[in-house]
Formats: sequence, C-alpha cells, structure tokens
Amino acid sequence: MNVSYKANFILRMGIPLFLFASYFFLSHSKLTLIIAIFSSIQVIAYGLNIHRKGKWNKINLQHDQRTRYHTLFAGNIMYLITIFILFIGAILIQNSIISITYPKLIGYTIFITLILRWIIRDYLNNQVETEN
Repeated sequence: MNVSYKANFILRMGIPLFLFASYFFLSHSKLTLIIAIFSSIQVIAYGLNIHRKGKWNKINLQHDQRTRYHTLFAGNIMYLITIFILFIGAILIQNSIISITYPKLIGYTIFITLILRWIIRDYLNNQVETEN
C-alpha cells in the first residue's frame, strides 16, 4: 500500500498496542509481553529512521508493478498448495492416519502457507533487485 510515512507509522503502532492490550487484559503471557516490547522497539526505530531522513509527509512507494505481480504469483501458488494440503489432510484425518483435529489442520495450513507466501514473494522481489 503506497501511503505516507506518517500513516504507515501510525498503522505500525497498532501492533504493539494490540499486543500490550492482549497482555494486560487477556493472556498475561510473558511471551506476549516480550513480543510487544520487541515490536515497540521496532516501531520506535522505524519512527527515528523516518525522522532522521525527514520523510514524514512523503509517500512511501513500497510496491511497483513487479512486486505486485510477484505477490499475486506467490498467492496463487499458496492457494493451490492450501487446497492440496487441506484435501490430503482431510483424507488422512478421516482414515485415522494422523491424529490432529480439523481446526488444527486448518490453523497449521494457514500459518505454513502465509510463511511460504512471504518467502516466495521476498525471494522473487530480491531476485529482481539483484538483476538491476
């Protein structure tokens, strides 16, 4: 999304705020607190970098046509892999070959495909940058 650096900073502030709220009101997990602290440090470093470069009101051009194409390509691959994994997983669960539940299968599949999508997208984007 091509937005100003200021708007991007405000959107990034939402993650630590959500994590701190979930720590104090929902989970009380130390891992949630640690992740909230690290994400706060990352947002502060991002804000300092923007301030140092004086780009608060400039537009952050994150995606051009090639990176959008790479994201679409990685998403299409992950869509097909997700359908395949869910189909095979449902057959294996139905025949009692693996002993996980359907919600866990769906959750693990979504988590794995998101990570693979980001890896494929970033690999293709870095490959374009090294060619130039």
